[in-house]
Amino acid sequence: MAYETGTALDFEDLLSKLDTFATGLTTDPWVSGYTPNPDTTNRWFELHKTGHSFSMRYPASMAAGETASVHHASAYINSSTEPGAHTSDSGNGYNVGTGGTSANLETERCVSEIGNGPFSQYHFFADDTTFDYVHVVVEITAGVFRHFGFGHLDKFGDNWVGGQYVYGHYHDQATNRTAVSTQHTTMLDGLYSATNGIRGATVRLTSGLPNQSTSVWGVCVATSSLGTDTAALARQKIHGGFRAGMEARGFGSPVGNFSSGVIPMYSFAAYYKDPSNSRVYLLGYQPDVRAVSCFNFSPGDEITIGVDTWIIFPMALRTEANVANRTYYAGLAYRKFT
Repeated sequence: MAYETGTALDFEDLLSKLDTFATGLTTDPWVSGYTPNPDTTNRWFELHKTGHSFSMRYPASMAAGETASVHHASAYINSSTEPGAHTSDSGNGYNVGTGGTSANLETERCVSEIGNGPFSQYHFFADDTTFDYVHVVVEITAGVFRHFGFGHLDKFGDNWVGGQYVYGHYHDQATNRTAVSTQHTTMLDGLYSATNGIRGATVRLTSGLPNQSTSVWGVCVATSSLGTDTAALARQKIHGGFRAGMEARGFGSPVGNFSSGVIPMYSFAAYYKDPSNSRVYLLGYQPDVRAVSCFNFSPGDEITIGVDTWIIFPMALRTEANVANRTYYAGLAYRKFT
């Protein structure tokens, strides 16, 4: 388990520091896919473990407001393989072999408008002992944040195989979007609604689920349009728990503060939707991250609950003003390990 914070000169420096952090974990480190990582010639980045590959690509001239794509595969192939083309890719992330402009990359799963820094602050959170996650928070400009990451669910039950997840952060820039806009997506999102769920988080569903299709991928999206993986196999629907679902409905509204001793937070569940029956099955939860109201908290505030320390960040921008990136007081709390 590990935590790191610091500054980065530009996007490639951010990825280089992420590579150092992930490959330097003590118990079960990740492995770099490219040398160097990022591959600054092709503008690729990749980290993998057995059964899990996370990769990104970014534009040739990364600049302010530009976007990087996010890909999820079941295995790494080699250093000549592009992000999105590794073994059994999930299908989310801009198509390989067709360019890498920011406008293209933003059409699928991505970290939108992350830009080229300099970044005044980043935060890396990791658990390499149980859930194999790396969660990333980046302050892209003053007060504006992006979240992305990868890991393994805290699974419910042992009658199914899989659980690896990857998420990016797309934030629609229209100034009339609120924190509950169906256009936004990050974490295991439950409100995101778009054809084929093309920007949504994906979870690997290897086998063992009722009436599962031949695809090994589930996608977090609120619509019934699920799209296909890169093998053209129909994906499964997952009801995500961030911004929607039973936990969000019950615990998403209460506001906590430092003095009351009560700071309500809720976890992000993932439910598998049986494609043949009106049933859902709990797959598990995204570990060590919660939703929280940041009405009484500022970005970077730390709270202690029992023996655990949590760091609070806005979903994007903590403001009520009618501006791009506003998310009112929707916040995310990450468990901090030292």
